[in-house]
Amino acid sequence: MNELEVIIDRNGPLMDVQPVPDEVIAAYRGKVPGMLLEFWETQGTGSWVKGLFNVCTPGDFDGLLSQVFHADKDFSHADCHIFGYSAFGIIFAWSERHGVMDINLLRNEVIASGLTKEGSPGPSKNALTALLFRLTKDDSLDAYDDDDNKLFSRTVKTLGRPEPGQAFGFFPALTMGGAPKLENIKIVPALEHFLFLAQLQQFQLVDYLSQPPRVVRSIG
Repeated sequence: MNELEVIIDRNGPLMDVQPVPDEVIAAYRGKVPGMLLEFWETQGTGSWVKGLFNVCTPGDFDGLLSQVFHADKDFSHADCHIFGYSAFGIIFAWSERHGVMDINLLRNEVIASGLTKEGSPGPSKNALTALLFRLTKDDSLDAYDDDDNKLFSRTVKTLGRPEPGQAFGFFPALTMGGAPKLENIKIVPALEHFLFLAQLQQFQLVDYLSQPPRVVRSIG
């Protein structure tokens, strides 16, 4: 099996599948790894892990990255392309300069190991494969309450699973002093809510590979 077949075999088929138009795939040829283009072409977009992780195309979140990056010297919405997001607001993007990036809207953090790791060669297509391969075992996609208990499964039982284009949002937002409690979660339009979160605070570039993890600098 090739790497894409291994990923599908491990994570299972996507739910809520939507085909990706040929013109969208063509627009990102040469801008994102071939494996991601092949994924869109053969699998489409949809969700894994009962909706905890969603595969999307960059156009689904048009305008979001400009609210995160502003005029940053290392990041630009012009060469970073969103391909996935978690139900609670962790954005995954491919940077043409730095490779896989995580943008945590709940913590106002940007993680770009291709930039911050000492001696990093820059974009690594293996990092994209590794990300998609570990999804079913990745506890960091979930949100946790103050007792360190996972919230996703309990939220789905209470509110139902978010539909395509929807997400779970905390009210009040955590960066506004809200508490990570089940009763504070609502189903919201993903783009609208993510734009709201992106405007609340300035983002920080964080290096989680260092010991201990460190804030590198402010974004923008």
